[in-house]
Amino acid sequence: MSAGPWSECVVVRSGEGGLTFVSTTSDALAILQEAWPQRKGPAYHAAVGACEEVLSGHLPPYVARIAFLDASREAGIAVAP
Repeated sequence: MSAGPWSECVVVRSGEGGLTFVSTTSDALAILQEAWPQRKGPAYHAAVGACEEVLSGHLPPYVARIAFLDASREAGIAVAP
């Protein structure tokens, strides 16, 4: 299984109005661990776990993308269409 780029990029809006383009599981995990505003909650923990599993080769990349989107909603982070 490849942990390559996601089929669709996720664009998250920061509090300062900037945009961050997340297109790989590695990018998502880095953001979750280093810059996430809310590091509590089931969706956050599920997203971190999903990213780790994808990077270990146990899950396909789309699972991490879905989990990242769920964590974004849980944290109230706006995701651009």
